[in-house]
Amino acid sequence: MVLKRLGLGDNESPRLSPNGRTRSAARCLAALTCVFALYAVGVYQDYFTGDDAFISFRYARHLSDGMGLVWNPGERIEGYTNFLWVLIIAGALRLGLPPEGTANALGIASGLGVLLILGLRAHRRGWGKPFFWLAPVALASSRSFTAWSTGGLETMFFSLLCFAGLVRFSDEHDRNSAWPWASAALLALATLTRPEGMLFASVSGCFLAVAVLLRRRSLGAALLWVSIYWVPVGSHLLWRHSYYGFWLPNTFYAKVPGTWWEQGAKYLMLFAGDYNALWFLPLVAAALLMRTDFTTRLFGVSTIAYLVYVASVGGDRFEFRFLVVILPYLFWLAAAGLEAVAEKGADRLTRPGFVWGAAAVLSAVVVLEIYSGSRDPAASKQRSGINSLEMIRDYARDRVEQGKFLRRLSDENILPEDVVIGVGGAGALPYHTDWTTIDRRGLNDLRIAHAKLETRGEIAHEREPSYEYLRERRVVMFDVLNRLVHRSLEPKSRLKGARLGGQELVVKAVRVEDAYLIFATFVDDEELGRIFSGLEIIH
Repeated sequence: MVLKRLGLGDNESPRLSPNGRTRSAARCLAALTCVFALYAVGVYQDYFTGDDAFISFRYARHLSDGMGLVWNPGERIEGYTNFLWVLIIAGALRLGLPPEGTANALGIASGLGVLLILGLRAHRRGWGKPFFWLAPVALASSRSFTAWSTGGLETMFFSLLCFAGLVRFSDEHDRNSAWPWASAALLALATLTRPEGMLFASVSGCFLAVAVLLRRRSLGAALLWVSIYWVPVGSHLLWRHSYYGFWLPNTFYAKVPGTWWEQGAKYLMLFAGDYNALWFLPLVAAALLMRTDFTTRLFGVSTIAYLVYVASVGGDRFEFRFLVVILPYLFWLAAAGLEAVAEKGADRLTRPGFVWGAAAVLSAVVVLEIYSGSRDPAASKQRSGINSLEMIRDYARDRVEQGKFLRRLSDENILPEDVVIGVGGAGALPYHTDWTTIDRRGLNDLRIAHAKLETRGEIAHEREPSYEYLRERRVVMFDVLNRLVHRSLEPKSRLKGARLGGQELVVKAVRVEDAYLIFATFVDDEELGRIFSGLEIIH
């Protein structure tokens, strides 16, 4: 009932007898069960919690504890890009729920939601064209989709809101709805989850404006849609500017110093290669060229606009995280293109059954190519500065282990309760220690994020603080090796002569139990001795 009210249910299926509807529903349920089972296997294989998720968790915990949406107490810097997601995690913390499990449970549920919508819309096409299940099956078998249903980030929640919003917008258009509130509300929630939601809302708004100009939709319906979308989104923008002093998150200034088409092209080409895109992109093109229905046009324009955006900013450092959001549209368009080609072939041949059979076989081949491509072992390594899922998973585990170790030492008064540290991986380690933290990449630091960047480097890891700034902030431990806790002194020797901003770093090691803390420091020996009183400091 809820799905039907949102326009996502099976309310366009052909009129059938009661027995026919029962059989059709049973087949749909069986197919969805298979899709969900395939998805469950992938989630089980790919489950992880990434280090960056702990950035959101730290903001959420500080909000839950009454400190406000801050990274370091007293410093208002928007180092997250997922406002609504942080609020949800903060609410979970208030209820005593662990953020890691809560975030991944919501992500998995969101993935199921996307598959459910795709499956129901495939069912609406009728069982005479079973290859329309290409979209949900391909999606459920995609490693990027199943992996980023976990990870602890808002990726899949955002994808669900965008997809549900566009599906509902299409249904409202087809019905010429005078009360298009649902799509506006869903896209507003998407924008509050990630700023890119505004891109999908803008595309929808342009389609709505054209419909008004062509007198296919009323001006009143358009004004209602705009109002429902902009009241929460505009209110959040005003709050952001008043609270943080900027119209965009600090993460944008840190990560996007300008357009980077070359890196963006590499990102998209890696995706096309891993996913054997030559098997389904021609079908997507066929849909855009041969179909004229509103949904195809809406999905096509939205996908193209989003791909242009991704290419312009250089993509992302994490394996295809940015592209997960458009996978439902790509696979749906591939299925629509296959239908268009098959219909045209069936009209011209005397044996149309052969055409439909060939189309069904081709859809199976496309799914197998997507599955095998997404799980190519070659994708487990870093390429063009883009970290693989395996690298992300292993790094997060290591940072969690270090963070919990340091937290225990602090709780046992072996280490002080609060020191100033500088890190490259500003996630699990700062979350567990809750120490005042300077993120060397600038995500949570205004000075670093807004400094002029002379040359481009690794995507999202191009920022570096100045030596003088770290001295000014009195950073005690700077994990110049991207790791603080070591099992031997050997890594310290590798830092001999290490420099930052033209100045040689002062490297120290502190022995704690059977481990060594190895770091660059920006305080003098006297203060260092006071901070690590009773511990062996190795100069």
